[in-house]
Amino acid sequence: MATAMSGGAPAMPYSLFLGFVHRNIPPLGFPVTEMHVTGAFWGLAALWTATDFYGSSLLVTVLSLVYPAWMSYKAEVAGKYPIQWIAYWIIFAVVYMFEFLSFLIEYIPIYQTFKLAFFLWCMYPCANNGSVVVYSNALKPALAALDQWVGSIKKGVEFPKED
Repeated sequence: MATAMSGGAPAMPYSLFLGFVHRNIPPLGFPVTEMHVTGAFWGLAALWTATDFYGSSLLVTVLSLVYPAWMSYKAEVAGKYPIQWIAYWIIFAVVYMFEFLSFLIEYIPIYQTFKLAFFLWCMYPCANNGSVVVYSNALKPALAALDQWVGSIKKGVEFPKED
């Protein structure tokens, strides 16, 4: 199936959605492009999370899980393990561990919006996205120091042998 917008190439889900928009929204006096639809979606997501409307935490969690999970699956099927997705899941775990300090998070205004923007930066499909930058510059050195510390403790501990 091909659409006029995709120039004869097979229709992608985003193209199908854009075709739906063109068929069902009355003419606005200007062409509705992918940029308009994308901007409207992320603008509404930012407004929803900034007002902390019902379900904003769920929205951020779903948006920060779906694309990275799909891309991790595709990387695993291809037999590749890019540092971007490994670093993303480590960062994701650290952020959600930090959220157990809910008494601090309550005082951060528009926290969900900041978290959504941070995760979008971390999953952005480029070579030096947020996950690579944060992991390489902050988490990797911290985890290396933690690993060294745990290794030094483990050397002095003797476990009892089973009889």
